[in-house]
Amino acid sequence: MIYLTKFLAQAGVASRRKAEDLIRAGRVKINGERAELGVMVEGDEDIRVSGKVVNNAMAQARVIIAFNKPIGYTCTNRNFLNEDNIFSLLPNQYRNLIIAGRLDKDSRGLILLTNDGNLANQITHPRFGHDKKYLVRFAGEDRMELTERKLYARAKDGIRSEDGDILTAKSIRREGDRWAVTLSEGKKRHIRRLFAGMGLKVIDLQRVGIGELGLGGLPQGSYRILADKDVKKLIK
Repeated sequence: MIYLTKFLAQAGVASRRKAEDLIRAGRVKINGERAELGVMVEGDEDIRVSGKVVNNAMAQARVIIAFNKPIGYTCTNRNFLNEDNIFSLLPNQYRNLIIAGRLDKDSRGLILLTNDGNLANQITHPRFGHDKKYLVRFAGEDRMELTERKLYARAKDGIRSEDGDILTAKSIRREGDRWAVTLSEGKKRHIRRLFAGMGLKVIDLQRVGIGELGLGGLPQGSYRILADKDVKKLIK
């Protein structure tokens, strides 16, 4: 037997924390009865979330895909008028996957999607040590005297954003015509807000790595199912 929250996470319904919220809201039923927090299940019960059946096969077959997000798409499985989301570029069977590491609409690059809520938490939580690597360009930088030393000196101790967050970077290096920025923890629009605090406007932001997993040659708008060797890079 396993906890219902873990079962729902493995089935790709939601992370454990959000599964708790669903249970509290009365949206989860077991054999027609409202589920309670802390309950354990075998997996062969009639388990439904908002009326939709969640079966044992969904919880046992783990799926992890890498996706190269293009600019202009939001990281959500909700549909909004006049807005495109990443799931419109994916097959129907992947449209309920959990997004592990979102990117804002104006950014591009590597995101991971899975039906394993525990893995999604490992990928996104800083205590598991999955650094995120980004390549960045700034507006008008050809007229500025930017150096690795200057940028990192400001970022390492943190920049206070307008809403009070302290934003830092683990490293900043020059790579060709772009800046490689590594984060050990990522907040909402972290890099854009970090450099805005330095008076710099980010005009291109691409995530190229999560932990030891790189974007590689995956074309924009395309995905690939991760092989076992890639999954091992994510599980610690």
